[in-house]
Amino acid sequence: MSRQSVNCEEMFRALEAFRKKNGHCQVQANWKENPQLGRWVAMQRYRRKIGELLPSHIARLDKLGFVWSPTDIGWDQMFEKLIQFKKRRGHCDVPSVWADDPQLASWVANQRHRKKTGTLMPDRAKRLEDLGFAWALYGRKKMDMPTAGKVTANPVPVVSPVAEERLYHLSGEYVQHNGVAPLPPKLEKFVQQHRGEYPPYIPLPRGALTFIIQDETSAKGRKLKWKGQGPVPELVREYINENGILPQHS
Repeated sequence: MSRQSVNCEEMFRALEAFRKKNGHCQVQANWKENPQLGRWVAMQRYRRKIGELLPSHIARLDKLGFVWSPTDIGWDQMFEKLIQFKKRRGHCDVPSVWADDPQLASWVANQRHRKKTGTLMPDRAKRLEDLGFAWALYGRKKMDMPTAGKVTANPVPVVSPVAEERLYHLSGEYVQHNGVAPLPPKLEKFVQQHRGEYPPYIPLPRGALTFIIQDETSAKGRKLKWKGQGPVPELVREYINENGILPQHS
């Protein structure tokens, strides 16, 4: 056995021990307790990205619950929420307007929209399908839908003098609009083509926020401030484009 193979086995054992102790495999690249393990974990992500990792090696890391991209965490958290919803309800048909968990309702609508526009990653689509997720609800029996008098379709926002920052999903990216200014060209074109219907959106909470995005260099994550109006920080937009939900914020 080569020295490289021995080192790899040592790193796998170290990662297994880390997971057993911490409950996850998110080793920081600059982890002081074992800098070698931190560097090795970061290298596995890079080597997979450039196609250098063997399928057997990838499968072994997957079995440990290895996170290939820190942005996967947000999507996985919402997927786990959907699993719990199905356990309680027996299906994945989250109402498009649902006061109990508006974030999950928005996320589910966005997964359908991403699938329709070809921007949902195949592995994520498969995980949803394996769970019994329905890509279209037309013609299906209504379950857990809002009662009469409430909106029963995807929320269709109307431009209003009351400002509300929203991120609308358009062809793999999110376009921000505050509900007052003229519509951005891409959003205006979509609305015209769909006879006044707006695409799925993520509402932004009112007021100043501090977004927290996890990365490999800090246990507390990277903090990005937003004053409550105007474009959200670019890294926040990238996170939302990847996961379809807002990052952690306070």
